[in-house]
Amino acid sequence: MGYWPVAEKVLYEADIILLVGDARMPDLSKNSEIERKVEILKKPLLYIYNKIDLLSKEGLIDAKQKNKEAFFVSATKNIGIRELRKHLYILAKKLKMEFPKIGVVGYPNIGKSAVINALARRAKTEIADMPGTTKNVQWVKAGSLGIIDSPGVIPFKDKSTDLVLIGSKSPDKISNPDKVALEIIQNFISKDKKKLEEKYKIKISPAEDHGEILIDIGRRKGYLKKGGEVDETKTSISIIRDWQKGKLGF
Repeated sequence: MGYWPVAEKVLYEADIILLVGDARMPDLSKNSEIERKVEILKKPLLYIYNKIDLLSKEGLIDAKQKNKEAFFVSATKNIGIRELRKHLYILAKKLKMEFPKIGVVGYPNIGKSAVINALARRAKTEIADMPGTTKNVQWVKAGSLGIIDSPGVIPFKDKSTDLVLIGSKSPDKISNPDKVALEIIQNFISKDKKKLEEKYKIKISPAEDHGEILIDIGRRKGYLKKGGEVDETKTSISIIRDWQKGKLGF
């Protein structure tokens, strides 16, 4: 069960639920199990997509058009936080709640603590790059809002590939990091291949397939085995870590 009992406690105690996701991959980071539980509880659910600083202007416009009811923020850059805080106060007033409890939930390492810290205007919850930092319920006071942080939770049916893409699973804990790295490469080829070229100082030709691009990146990084062959696993893990740490963005 992992941290589900703790997360469920947050859902029951909170008046309003914030489901934090990754703006680069809104659909993957929605967390179907949390959505289902909140629907049963009949509580207000707000989608908060973090890390918009890793999106291009065009990418952000597209994401907003596809998720019109959501809030798009950058917790680290303090973008969109004022609007979110204002909306929470307005919603609390509509619900006739003087001191509403705001439950913040989502996948591990998705940016929940960063969003809370930005809302509270001070760092009160621990933030780390490794999934699973928050293990228990943590309360943060933000004006008249009581914000409840929770450990990240994963729906039981979710695939390892998707979990790695949204940063909720470490790349060295899966058997096929190359599959995830190739999917990241594919996303950049379809959306903004120049960003990939600039990051790894490579030139991608129209005829080059994704596997060849991965090999080019590994060669550029110097990830070679004996005999000069590129270490594809090491290269794949490096690409995934760059993605998870925000060093790669559309």
